[in-house]
Amino acid sequence: MSTRLFSSGWFRWGIFLLCAALVAYGIFRPTPLQFLNQSDKVGHVLAFLGLSLTAWMAFRQARWFYFWPVLFGLAPLLEYLQGELRPLRVYSIDDSYANLAGVAIALLLVVLLKVIVRFRNR
Repeated sequence: MSTRLFSSGWFRWGIFLLCAALVAYGIFRPTPLQFLNQSDKVGHVLAFLGLSLTAWMAFRQARWFYFWPVLFGLAPLLEYLQGELRPLRVYSIDDSYANLAGVAIALLLVVLLKVIVRFRNR
């Protein structure tokens, strides 16, 4: 039963939407989250790593050459929009780099997973 739950499209979409909502909340809240002190870059990397992996699970049929460039574009765009739409927040190039790093790590993990699966199926 649990295997069917994790492979269910509804479950994958639900996890993605939850993750997307949490990332949107973190980015567009009026003030930055304070629990990470000055090391909020780790939070940016983890947020976009999670968002990218859950998006990959939800959009399983998307072609990689459409899917990954969109994520790489959203990473700095969302940071820019945060600075434009929230008066108490500012755009940070370092945060954009951290967002991009999260997407890049997710891409590397997905490629590694595909290589492992292909190797095991030989």
